Amino acid sequence: MTHPDEVVTFTIGQVANLKKISTYTLRYYDEKGLLPKVMRDQNGTRHFTREDLQWLDMIKCLKNTGMTLEQIKYFVDSTYQGAKTLEQRIELLKNQVEKIKLTILEQQNYIEQINKKIKVLTNEK
Repeated sequence: MTHPDEVVTFTIGQVANLKKISTYTLRYYDEKGLLPKVMRDQNGTRHFTREDLQWLDMIKCLKNTGMTLEQIKYFVDSTYQGAKTLEQRIELLKNQVEKIKLTILEQQNYIEQINKKIKVLTNEK
């Protein structure tokens, strides 16, 4: 049983397995400063906390919506600067939402085009 004050940590292998991210990608994110609070022991072995896992979820989300790693790094760095960057972070996220909405509209157009083609092809039979 863990003590209430004890921080639960995960190895890079455990995190890779839990989050379905390669160890290479985890190391890359850490080296690029996307995970600034990852702890290391005296041997240089990374130890990830639950907070790091939450950051990974956010990084994965933002990356999968097309945000660049540079923008994600800005978001991470700004977050640790606290309230003085709150407006910039909100603006960054709102801009990303708008980009996602445009992508959804674009994808809906593609679905319509494909469905029209399917209709044409099924009537050819």
